[in-house]
Amino acid sequence: MKPTLTDEKIEAMEPLEAFRYAEDLLESRFPREAARVLRPVAELEPRNAAVCELMGRAHFAAAHLGPAEQAFRTLTELEPTSAWAQKALGLALDRQSRHGEGAVHHRLAAAMGASERDATRVELVDRPGA
Repeated sequence: MKPTLTDEKIEAMEPLEAFRYAEDLLESRFPREAARVLRPVAELEPRNAAVCELMGRAHFAAAHLGPAEQAFRTLTELEPTSAWAQKALGLALDRQSRHGEGAVHHRLAAAMGASERDATRVELVDRPGA
């Protein structure tokens, strides 16, 4: 059952309560609602890595690829050594058919030891005629 959230209810939430609720919503497969609940927290804490990650995940799951990309870009700025953040940004770019740009982040993730799949994604982009 889809949660019904009013703007007033969201505004009344404390930041940590909203963050935890957004996590629950995302886990329950309500990514649009998760992003909506998290928006005030992101405005309050724009450089918080955990908030950026959750916002990026929510937008990505909702197929809001531009906002997901932006959240993951901010996350890679905040945590440049995070292989997960690099991979997430690469995937957001891939889903927008920007494979060349995504390959840069998959290379970084692979160099950081994220997974073999990242190296495979790069190989696909680097193939002649790709």
